Amino acid sequence: MEKLDTPAYVINEKILAADMCLLRQIADQAGCRLLYSPKASSLAPVLTRVAEHVDGFACSSLFELRLVDKLCSVHGSLHLVSPLIDDAALDEFGDRLNSVTFNSLSQWQDLRPHVSASTSAGLRLNPELSFVHDPRYDPCRSNSKLGVPVSRLAEMIAADRGLLRGIDGLHFHSNCESTDFASLLATARHIQDVIPEALEEISWINLGGGYLFQSVEQSAAFFDTVALFRDGFDLQVYIEPGAAAVRRSGTVVATVRDIFPGEDCQIAVLDTSVNHMPEVLEFQFEPDVLGHVDDGVHTYSLAGCTCLAGDSFGQYAFDAPLTIGSQVTFMNMGAYSASKAHRFNGVALPTIYTRDETGSLEKIWADDFNEFARNAGKVGSPDIAPA
Repeated sequence: MEKLDTPAYVINEKILAADMCLLRQIADQAGCRLLYSPKASSLAPVLTRVAEHVDGFACSSLFELRLVDKLCSVHGSLHLVSPLIDDAALDEFGDRLNSVTFNSLSQWQDLRPHVSASTSAGLRLNPELSFVHDPRYDPCRSNSKLGVPVSRLAEMIAADRGLLRGIDGLHFHSNCESTDFASLLATARHIQDVIPEALEEISWINLGGGYLFQSVEQSAAFFDTVALFRDGFDLQVYIEPGAAAVRRSGTVVATVRDIFPGEDCQIAVLDTSVNHMPEVLEFQFEPDVLGHVDDGVHTYSLAGCTCLAGDSFGQYAFDAPLTIGSQVTFMNMGAYSASKAHRFNGVALPTIYTRDETGSLEKIWADDFNEFARNAGKVGSPDIAPA
């Protein structure tokens, strides 16, 4: 068994490269431009590998822009897409921004003086078609903060045909980790029906993310969506996947530190936490665990190591028993785990490893007390000694 300092976050570069090649193939076949959304994972080895396959990056903040600009400045274009645009980002990046997408017409009016003449301005739409059942993750929920409702935009355009003067593109993002592109096509047709005048006036449209591309064969409705805008309105089409690019390539490896009897199974306490994989708690799902079998004879409740009662990953069964020191691997943790992880209870963040295409592991970062203290605002404080 490989020696890992756990908890560990392992990036499999072979899987990452394969998934990026698939995305590149689908984008090329569809005739659209491929951006990566670094909010899914902004780890340096992820960004530099992804940069080899994409046309650019769809960033959500000034920090993301700076990081991508520093690590991947020779690879593709820079786009800013956020519910809240900071004028500091527009001023700092100037004409290095290829596009900026505003979340509202009021934001566009307030910040348009800060937009460089060479930067293309876009506006986010709320298509008002919901496909996500949980309103916490539904961009089209009632009173959504995300984008201008398409029906309201249609009314405003009817009253003022010059409303979108200066706006070059439209953006929408209406789903979450879906594999059904029929909903994307339905959204595209709805937008076409409601605001055809707007589509005639712009030069590009961004379909956002929220879809998991699994194969070319399953992407027919996606190709139809791109064609609707590209061929029907002569638009440059962008997509900006995040999870689809990195989800499969990341694992979290933990070590069993304690085992004791529960009511109907053994409880195995790991040296990781749901705080290292926050979407487990947010989405309330049980993540995939390597070696789990539905009819396994050894059943455990895998628990995190913090004092939060709900710090638990669920029940899992194995053919062989776990022991103290056993390693447990959580699969498909490449998206949002590292970018959302935090140190509740002072539990250190996972050590980061990369596994290259030959299978070799390399440790690239390890958390320590000084990092914890720095984030507590104690830099230079005399009461904190170096670790």
